[in-house]
Amino acid sequence: MSTDQGVIIARRSISLSKTYTIIGVFLACLSVLISDLPRLVGNLGSTGVPTNSTATAGLNVLESLPLVSVPLQVFAALAFTTPVLLLYVYDKNNGVLEYFLSLGMDQGDIYRHYLKAALLLSSGLITFEAALNLIVGLIEGSDRFILFGVPGLVVAISIPVVSFTTLAMIAFSSLQKQRVGSNQPLGIAIGIFMVMPAYIAPLVVPSLAVILDLLLAAIVVVLSLLMYFLSSRLISREKLLP
Repeated sequence: MSTDQGVIIARRSISLSKTYTIIGVFLACLSVLISDLPRLVGNLGSTGVPTNSTATAGLNVLESLPLVSVPLQVFAALAFTTPVLLLYVYDKNNGVLEYFLSLGMDQGDIYRHYLKAALLLSSGLITFEAALNLIVGLIEGSDRFILFGVPGLVVAISIPVVSFTTLAMIAFSSLQKQRVGSNQPLGIAIGIFMVMPAYIAPLVVPSLAVILDLLLAAIVVVLSLLMYFLSSRLISREKLLP
């Protein structure tokens, strides 16, 4: 049985650019550290480090960091899947998509292969983030929200955002101008912009941050499903040719 095209595309994308893979892993590790930072500071405070009103205010800000780490982990997933988006543009310019069409695939089939590759890579990184968060949290004695709530929010936001970003980049590929050396997918910028409310909310309205994160996830899920079902109509077959 032949290997699934989505898996092949995922492997090819990693080979295409390891830079984004490294950036994604780095951001994942950094975000997990930020998530557990309040517990680390709390341990320092309990060992006799002097505190004052300013320090107390600082600790209050630190309490919001687990929620701030959620969009950072989503950004890590976007960075990790960026090679899939770049590979799509590369394949389009080099006739690979034309080859897929010659095999009897339509636009929807091609979109699903690249979407599956992006979801495979993002799922792998999210699993890594969740495992790392659990290990660090257990060592530091973090509460249940940091151990399970934060990874849950990351999954709820990351999967639909990666889906929407991948489909948006494909839809906008016909608007991209060829550059020497690289292409900058517009869909990535849209994905980052969509996650910004999850980054700002914990700092502005901490009490509503979880609700706003879940609302954001629901909105992106709807948009992603809409993009998915309309994917075959977004670009004509001719736009997939080099």
